[in-house]
Amino acid sequence: MALSLLLVLIALFFHDTAAASGGAMGGSFSSKASSSSRSRRVYSTSYTTYAYRDSCFGSRRIYTVHQIRMGSRGDIHSFFIAVFALGAMVVIAYTLYDRYRPKPSVIKLQVMTFALDGKACSLQQDLNHVALKADTSTQDGYKYILEESAKALLRHSEYWLSSHLLERTSHDGKEAETLFYDISFEERSKFDEETLVNIDNHQEQKNTREAVSTSANPFIVVNVIVATDGPLKLSPVNSATDLKDILKKLGGLAKSEILAAHVFWTPQDENDHLSAERVFQDYPLLTGFKDKLD
Repeated sequence: MALSLLLVLIALFFHDTAAASGGAMGGSFSSKASSSSRSRRVYSTSYTTYAYRDSCFGSRRIYTVHQIRMGSRGDIHSFFIAVFALGAMVVIAYTLYDRYRPKPSVIKLQVMTFALDGKACSLQQDLNHVALKADTSTQDGYKYILEESAKALLRHSEYWLSSHLLERTSHDGKEAETLFYDISFEERSKFDEETLVNIDNHQEQKNTREAVSTSANPFIVVNVIVATDGPLKLSPVNSATDLKDILKKLGGLAKSEILAAHVFWTPQDENDHLSAERVFQDYPLLTGFKDKLD
């Protein structure tokens, strides 16, 4: 309620109509991450070899014959019992493996900053710099984007106003990949225009538009979307301290743990302005920090 009231009051001071420019950077699932491992099946067959002397030519011929033996009824019963026991062991082993094996997860972290003095726009400039410099075709680049974006957000912690965290564990890599792309598409579709893009080494930057607002950017919303090779089990964000811990974990991920990473922010264009009404519309799940609203 306190956050909603604050946004409504702020909205009274900003009536500019502006498009939501967006910045996007990151890398998607690599071939190593998205391809499923293939196991080779090895079949073995037992053969019995017989040798005898040919009476016509006195030569020695060797024949290899596939041998199938039918045992007694007791042997057959024992055979089926052994097969059943082996099958049960395989099922139990697979169930335990499926339950306890590391499963890929997808994390979405939204952070909104606010500063009437315009100082929060330096966060915008930091993210622009990372996007222009990053190599988004390698896992090293994924780590660089996450690490630098997390550090940029931590440097502007005094301007944090609200956040939202989502973490979902997938059954396998294919499911995680689908979820990752769905979330990324949903967030990117909120932009009216992408003015700076560096995704999978596809780079595009549009010319800065004319100023649409005479006031400084009060709001900047950052989306960090990460797919990891195992669940991070992040705690809910109830305070600025919780958010700091999460950003440190995301920024400190090893490159081998990162399957894909995207970072989106709006506004990207320094002449653009994100209104309170647009924040309400596009980011309804943002929640204020208790330690800042109390």
